[in-house]
Amino acid sequence: MALPRIETLLSTDSEMQPVVAKAREINALANLCNEFLPPELAAQVRPANLQGDKLVILAANSAAAAKLKLLSGSLNDFLVKRGAKVNSVSVKVQPGQAAATSVPQPDSRGVSDRAFSVLSELYSTLGESPARQALKRLLERETRGRRKRPRP
Repeated sequence: MALPRIETLLSTDSEMQPVVAKAREINALANLCNEFLPPELAAQVRPANLQGDKLVILAANSAAAAKLKLLSGSLNDFLVKRGAKVNSVSVKVQPGQAAATSVPQPDSRGVSDRAFSVLSELYSTLGESPARQALKRLLERETRGRRKRPRP
């Protein structure tokens, strides 16, 4: 795959190498954060800087910052286990920044237990088809979502 022109220019400019390297490192940390955080929270935060071994994350509002602060120790452990050179996570509120760059997330409530049961039954009765494959993906997503969120 060919690099976009701007990336090619930046990667060949020796004075820009430290900036490009840091941007790539922050991007890799952002991907790890998205892997660790619940989708609803990941949409409201954005890793913005790496100051030495401290990752600075911007939160769209104080509620997201509070949730992230509760998870910061676990997030830090997760990042270290993935090979990141991070010793601490700092959270700052910067309204509009994270939310403006995030992709809207689908509704996270999922389906009711009854609906899940009915859909599972339907899946088992369908023959091999695109509809069955789509239903399988939906059930797998719902199963993963049920592991992440508490049921009332």
